[in-house]
Amino acid sequence: MYNTKYMNSFLEYWREISIAIGGVATFIVGRKSNQLLERKQEIDTVDSMRTMYTNFIVDYNIQYENLTKRLNALEVRNAVLTESAETWETKFKVLKKQHDALQLAFNKLKNKI
Repeated sequence: MYNTKYMNSFLEYWREISIAIGGVATFIVGRKSNQLLERKQEIDTVDSMRTMYTNFIVDYNIQYENLTKRLNALEVRNAVLTESAETWETKFKVLKKQHDALQLAFNKLKNKI
């Protein structure tokens, strides 16, 4: 039926063709595998950066809230101290007037003697 000579040469070529196709397929699969691995690493890197950014934002918000609370407390304390200083300043002015009046009275009495 078939010529064995042609059949043997066909089988030899078929083996060579199969080896060539297998090599090309292995190269393509290996290349795709490397690309997938690189993409996975990129995704992992982006995911870790996102996680770090999220942690940074959470920490930043906590620190911001703490600083805002401290600022509000300092503003209240400043208002109290300002009011106290104004009260003491008013008392000082009253005492200064009394001192000046007493000094004037003392000088008059001193001149009489």
